[in-house]
Amino acid sequence: MSSPFIPVIHSLPSGKALIEKVLCYYPIATQKCKIYKRGLNDTYLVEAEQNHQYILRVYRHGWRTLDAINFELELLHYLHNCNLPVAYPIAKTTGEFTQAIASPEGQRYAAVFSYAPGQAIGKNINREQSQQLGEVVASIHQATNNFTSRFSRPELHCAYLLDWAMAAISLIFQHRNSDINYLFNLSAQIKAQLVNLALPQTSPYYGICIGDVHSENAHFGGNQPTLFDFDQCGYGWRAFDIAKFIHTTHRWQLDANINKSFMQGYQKIRQLSQTEVNAIPLFTQVAHIWVMGIACAVVEEVLPYGEFTEEWFNSKLALLSKLT
Repeated sequence: MSSPFIPVIHSLPSGKALIEKVLCYYPIATQKCKIYKRGLNDTYLVEAEQNHQYILRVYRHGWRTLDAINFELELLHYLHNCNLPVAYPIAKTTGEFTQAIASPEGQRYAAVFSYAPGQAIGKNINREQSQQLGEVVASIHQATNNFTSRFSRPELHCAYLLDWAMAAISLIFQHRNSDINYLFNLSAQIKAQLVNLALPQTSPYYGICIGDVHSENAHFGGNQPTLFDFDQCGYGWRAFDIAKFIHTTHRWQLDANINKSFMQGYQKIRQLSQTEVNAIPLFTQVAHIWVMGIACAVVEEVLPYGEFTEEWFNSKLALLSKLT
């Protein structure tokens, strides 16, 4: 007998259902669970007894494999044990970090995290906060030089970042033939230039990257950040993490001193080689194309087609031209 319901692209679980079906497996005296943010995944604020707060993330169906999710959670658990300021996963009473959910669109997974102290600052980041953020990112890079995982994760190399992104972009904007050809040619040039730089694929130059470093993925208590949302983490060149931060400051049109402070903070902990410094502008272009690709890849499921106007594409190309 066929189902009376039409297929669902992306469902939004109710907080009440998550308390009954997911949070019951965690050692949390939950009182409320309410949607906090919608994005690549669904994020809920969990309020518990004694004013304790947690974050519940429900991963979008098909976005990450269970193996990739477990890699992220194992990494955050490792960083927490290294006493680094990150929102860390909370284990279930059975010791596992994830809980499967039978949703209308297919199986999804949920995980609970500690709540990062402080508050979001986004575009209002100051130089002192930027420097502290740079120090923490460098400390995470150093701490993970010897990190190993039982799980696998896509590497953040150019074939993944650029080729995957271009496939998504060209699918939506195939009618902009000349611009798509420009992006393909630019991607090929970036790859060739990075090959010529011959960045070592060994630590400390290559290793765990956070993948999405910026001040909206951290809460600040004064100038001290606590990082969260490692959904785009993986192995890659560490210069990419720095470039990801710089790309965001360009997108937000922040003062150039914010980037300078971040670099100063980073190099207070780990000195970059000249080759890495030379690679950062290239990785900034990679980050821009990658972010465009992510947006295009989640069309319909997260973003409506109406977001992808000619003006949207033109604005992205305009910023890219400033980065080249």
